[in-house]
Amino acid sequence: MSVPLRLTIAERELGSGLTLLAVHNPRVPTYACAVSLDVRSGDEPEAHSGLMNLVGECLDEGTARHDSLELAAAAEGLGAMLEGNARGGVVMCPATSHKEATELLREMVVEAEFPGREVRRVQSEILTEIKAEEDDPRSVAARRFRKEVYGDHPLGRPGNGTAKSVAKMRPRDLRAFHDEWFRPAGGYVAASGPEDPEKTLDRLEKAFRRFKGKAKAHPTPPDVELPASGRDAHLPMAREQVHVFLGHVGVRRTHPDYHVLSVMDHVLGTGPGFTSRCARKLRDEQGLCYSVSAGITGSAGEEPGMFTAYIGTSPEHRQRAIDGFLDEIRRIRAEAPTAQELQDVKSYLTGSFVFGFERNSNLAAFAIRARRFGLGFDYLQRYPEIVRAITAEQVREAAERHLHPDRLVVVSAGAS
Repeated sequence: MSVPLRLTIAERELGSGLTLLAVHNPRVPTYACAVSLDVRSGDEPEAHSGLMNLVGECLDEGTARHDSLELAAAAEGLGAMLEGNARGGVVMCPATSHKEATELLREMVVEAEFPGREVRRVQSEILTEIKAEEDDPRSVAARRFRKEVYGDHPLGRPGNGTAKSVAKMRPRDLRAFHDEWFRPAGGYVAASGPEDPEKTLDRLEKAFRRFKGKAKAHPTPPDVELPASGRDAHLPMAREQVHVFLGHVGVRRTHPDYHVLSVMDHVLGTGPGFTSRCARKLRDEQGLCYSVSAGITGSAGEEPGMFTAYIGTSPEHRQRAIDGFLDEIRRIRAEAPTAQELQDVKSYLTGSFVFGFERNSNLAAFAIRARRFGLGFDYLQRYPEIVRAITAEQVREAAERHLHPDRLVVVSAGAS
């Protein structure tokens, strides 16, 4: 039986609308701090697809006070690792450097300058990545699958943009997006380390109290709906294998069925081999592939995720693999998991979830998720009992509500 993980988390909201969170982790000599602002995929114009990603990639390329080399040297001097992302960034360091590291993180996120030379270099690197993806059948199929599922919703666009959209971006576009959307309201700063939580909050408030700016209304994205019927598309490429994606729109992280669907995922296609039906049938019994998966909760977030099944197989087995997925989807909608399947999944989930919280950066990220999705700071203590209370019939009923075998999008790329 797993031991509940108990955390002490303190919280404070500033007048700017920025929420500060402090996790007490007394037994470690390390520290981590994360900034996650209310920046969304729909905030970037469609013509500038990938702008949000490029902004995140360029945050550490220079500020008003340090160029990229000086910023890297400052982090190295603290024994810290400093990274930017599309919603802010994170710093990890020895606990003795917490004050200076937090200030360096704030500077990177709030005062980024986006110098032209560095932006062009990062831009070139992203364009190289996009070109490589355009030659990779799995990436090609994944992009088309996402577009088919989400349609005109911003999530239907590739996160790193297209070659056309990225190539025409200029440093001024990054500065404008950063000025417009990197605002404190609705954002979070979370720190985890051995210091007393109230002292941590005092220090975070001192660091971020000058971070100002009124909240902007986010554009309202279009609804994402299931197709009236199934769709099937193949993109021929000169490859030996074919990569197949199959699925439809999923659920938000806040959906009441989330935990039941997580158990369903592990029975169906995301658990270890001994619990996953799709892996057992398509890989172990039929030998159709090395890699196979299926699940609906992994991509659930503030916007609906996707139910996604994936397999890489030989072209002559494409339809057989699709039929195998369909058989298992229909089966889990009609038949509850066995007692052994349910017990195996529950034991795995309740026994392994604590390993995701061994690092301060993970604890800081959890504190942000707990507030953003209304989980409560005692979620880690409640989680094992939530999972243990789920019944086999609840799993079947959730599968019937959320899996739609007759309305699936199927996209493949590779050999015909």
